[in-house]
Amino acid sequence: MGLMGRPVLMRTGEFARASSLSVKALRVYHDMGLLVPSVVDPDTGYRAYSPAQLSDAAIIRMLREVGVSLQDIHAVLVARDLGLVRKVLAEQAVRFQVGLDAVARLVDDLDLDGLDDVCDVTLRSEAERSVLALRGSPSMAELERFVYRSETTLREAAVATGAVIDGCFGGCYPPQVDEDKQEVIAFIPIATPVLVPSEFSRVEVRVDELPACQVAVLVLRGPYSGLDTCYRRLGAWVAFHAAPGEHPVRELYLTPLAGPQDEAVTELLWPIIAGSFRE
Repeated sequence: MGLMGRPVLMRTGEFARASSLSVKALRVYHDMGLLVPSVVDPDTGYRAYSPAQLSDAAIIRMLREVGVSLQDIHAVLVARDLGLVRKVLAEQAVRFQVGLDAVARLVDDLDLDGLDDVCDVTLRSEAERSVLALRGSPSMAELERFVYRSETTLREAAVATGAVIDGCFGGCYPPQVDEDKQEVIAFIPIATPVLVPSEFSRVEVRVDELPACQVAVLVLRGPYSGLDTCYRRLGAWVAFHAAPGEHPVRELYLTPLAGPQDEAVTELLWPIIAGSFRE
């Protein structure tokens, strides 16, 4: 308590200076419920913080500096558990090492191969297909989880409708909407269109059509982390050798997503304009 028994409060600017966080960052953390001011005037929007909140601000700032997600930081602040902090940091160290390894692979790859001469690209024609589809716009952090969940949901929908699955699970990837989200249409090919029960239509499973198109294909054998390299190589190959089509790029997962990633086989299909291939 301060003078006259009143609680000691710090104005936003003072708290920002003391915590080494910007006023903008404090506003974002407030909106996310991560660091809520002790006092918020509903009429003026005036915000004030308790000095005790400087500890939380320091935790947020330091964990953000080493790349920990805001979701994990929120869990740390709620739990107040040193064991959880150590677990989060250990997981972040693993992600950091994976990133370093990916950069090392990229540097080696740049040294070895010309982007215009990817010898294992093939061309093929994809026929029009009926599919069970599920559309979403997950954040980049949630993309993998969305794809995994979509496969489960679509396979359950196929069983419920009696649909005959006629191909492997895949995803269509239109251009990114922004740097934080990715549009994706997950799909499973089916032999003929079916009626989708209400319990699945409520979660936006629908019957759709994949249009016929000619595609350039590059196969990835191994972990999905290699898809970034595939996109770079195949995209550059198309730029050199064909005119890109308007349809979204497709990923076809020839092996179960939940299986060992070292044994995974994924096809990357880049639509091109028919007849545009040039040697």
